[in-house]
Amino acid sequence: MRRWSWLGDRLALDFANTVRRRGDHYVEYLATPDDLRDWLAAEAGRVPPVDTHDAGAFPAVRALRDDVLGLLRAAARGEPWPADAVDRVNDALLRHPVVRLLHTADTPAELRLAGDGPAPSALLATLAAAVVDLLAGPDGRRLALCDAPGCGQLYLRERANQRWCGNACGTRARVVRHQKRVTRTP
Repeated sequence: MRRWSWLGDRLALDFANTVRRRGDHYVEYLATPDDLRDWLAAEAGRVPPVDTHDAGAFPAVRALRDDVLGLLRAAARGEPWPADAVDRVNDALLRHPVVRLLHTADTPAELRLAGDGPAPSALLATLAAAVVDLLAGPDGRRLALCDAPGCGQLYLRERANQRWCGNACGTRARVVRHQKRVTRTP
C-alpha cells in the first residue's frame, strides 16, 4: 500500500486515520515532523501549509489528532464522546475561529482562519472545524470502524449493514472467515 493511498475522504477521517491497524498492532503514520510534512503535502489545498519543524507545531498536531481519533472512534461505536477531547477540539476553534467561504462550483466551500494567526493555529483550527462538521452533520451517523482483520479504519457507511471500508477489506474478511470454517471441518 502506498503510504497515503487512503487519503481523499473527509478531512477529519484522513486526519484520524493517520493511526492505522496492521494485524494486532497500530502503526503511527505521523511519527516525525517529516511524516507530518508529507501528510500536509498529500492534503495540499485542504489544509494550510505549516513548518512542521516549528517548535510546538508537531506535538500540537499529534495531540489534536489523538483527540480526534478518540472522538471519532467513540462516535463510530455509539459511545459517549470523551469530554476532555471535546473541550480541546472546541478550544482550538475558540482560539482561532474558522469560517466557511464559497469557493467554486467544484469545491463549494473553503475553510479559512478568521483573522490572522500563526500557521500551526490555522492548521489546528481547520482540522478541528472538519471534525465538528463531520460529527455535527448528517454524515456523523454514518461513521463506522472497518470490521476487517487488520484494518480498523474509520469510514462512512454507504448502507446500514456495511461492515468494511472497501472491497479489499470485505474480501479479506470473507477469506479469513472461510479459512476458519475449513480448518474446523474434520
